[in-house]
Amino acid sequence: MDYNEQYNFMQSLLQPEETLLWRGAPGPGKLNSYGRVPLLFSVVWLGFSLIWEVVAILSGIFFMILFGIPFVLIGLSVALGAPIKNAKLKGKISYAVTDQRLLIREGEDVSMFTADMLPSMKIRMNKNGTGTILFENTYRTHNGSHYNCVCALQNLSDVEQAQNALNTMISKAPQNH
Repeated sequence: MDYNEQYNFMQSLLQPEETLLWRGAPGPGKLNSYGRVPLLFSVVWLGFSLIWEVVAILSGIFFMILFGIPFVLIGLSVALGAPIKNAKLKGKISYAVTDQRLLIREGEDVSMFTADMLPSMKIRMNKNGTGTILFENTYRTHNGSHYNCVCALQNLSDVEQAQNALNTMISKAPQNH
């Protein structure tokens, strides 16, 4: 995506009284749509469903073969869906922080978050010097914690400037009492 096209697109989303504080895009590195736990689960799911299909084919039971096909397709979708999505979105992701909202553009889709929609900020520094800002909720399950990523600004070369802009947006938000 051309830098001017990105800037013009973000400008078109601003409200008349809204001020752009920061804008950027992911730098080099992998984009992470899923965490490690869902990826591990999808690999186990796919492995089990493939074993089921092999056994079903070897046994020759037509119903077992048909029964297993949707599970293989789900496993393939979950295991390969994120890498395929990331490849399609490469170069088509941009971020903007205004004094009122966080805007995330992924291809033709735009997500908008106000300060009250965002959980606490977490920053993860990458080996290549970029950083990722995550907004995650923690949900308790019967066997431990489960994290749900609300949104992320990935592989930022200027993570400190993005963090400062986000802190400014959050501090200007009306407080609920």
